[in-house]
Amino acid sequence: MTDFVTSRLPVVILACGRFSPAQVRIEEDSASRPTTDALEAAIAREWNRQVESARGTERVLFDGALLRYVRHAIVPGADGDTFVMTVGPTCYRDFVGTNLYNKHRLEEFGWERFANPVGTTATLLTRDGRISYGRRSTRVSYHAGHVHTFGGALEPADRAADGTIDVFASVARELEEELGLRRDELHDLVCVGMIRDREIHQPEMLFEARLEMTAEELRRRWQQAEAKDEHDDLVSLSDAPDAIVSFITSCGPIAPVAVGALLVHGRLNWGDDWLRRAAEMLLSRLP
Repeated sequence: MTDFVTSRLPVVILACGRFSPAQVRIEEDSASRPTTDALEAAIAREWNRQVESARGTERVLFDGALLRYVRHAIVPGADGDTFVMTVGPTCYRDFVGTNLYNKHRLEEFGWERFANPVGTTATLLTRDGRISYGRRSTRVSYHAGHVHTFGGALEPADRAADGTIDVFASVARELEEELGLRRDELHDLVCVGMIRDREIHQPEMLFEARLEMTAEELRRRWQQAEAKDEHDDLVSLSDAPDAIVSFITSCGPIAPVAVGALLVHGRLNWGDDWLRRAAEMLLSRLP
């Protein structure tokens, strides 16, 4: 659904559905990201600036291989739709120098030349009827202090035994690192679609999973996690249609991806009419 109201939201909903592991296929394109000399110079300047800025602080900044969005399609089939996405090589340095800190130069360089690493982030539904997210710490490079989904980005290391990219393994890895959750504790883990952040223009694959633990039990698990310091706190809201907009407008700083995840969750559970009403309320309340 695209109309005047939803077109003004902080995210673009590119796909929405419930896709099991059997209904998600990732293809690879080995071609390098298209670029220009001017863009490469801008990336180098920004990376050096951010490395210098991070020196002597808690902020963690290092380069690493990532996978960028190339294209996607929803392919109908006899057993349901399949989400097919093509990815190519990129890296964190290029992400910093394009989406994160040169996002205002999108029209100048073109979105297809940005790093556009594919985010893989999850909404967690706890046994006591809560939706749980984290509030990011000052260690992260972007959206520190913001409510955010749990997760990270798709990496070349996220491969199954047959060599194919496993996006479910990617999000499960992040949830284990950030929250100490095992893969077998992620019940009904599904991909629920893809959004693009209008702020930094990054594509994000959204996932949802049920937990057989309460929000408070999840908090205790997080406090023992290997990478618990990526978040300063966990926050939660009631999994109810009238709770979403109120939470978004009262929780303090919130990243566009968390807004998008909540709106996709609402659309899947309560329909397009709910999404349109929620969007209208959001736009009337946000500055």
